[in-house]
Amino acid sequence: MELEDLNNFVQTANEEQLKAFGFLGQWLMENSPKYCTCACKCNQNCEIAKSLGGALMAAGQKLQGQ
Repeated sequence: MELEDLNNFVQTANEEQLKAFGFLGQWLMENSPKYCTCACKCNQNCEIAKSLGGALMAAGQKLQGQ
């Protein structure tokens, strides 16, 4: 799966899928400080993590717009 596949998935996702992505995004925002404790801050520098975060944010925005 390519990173752009995440964005394509979000664009065609149904409401239930968007809600699941939204739940995952909320969980990550709340728990990242608890679980991501390495000094290198890879969750902020990793392209995959950034892309996933962007896709989760887009899913939340799309769900709010419905």
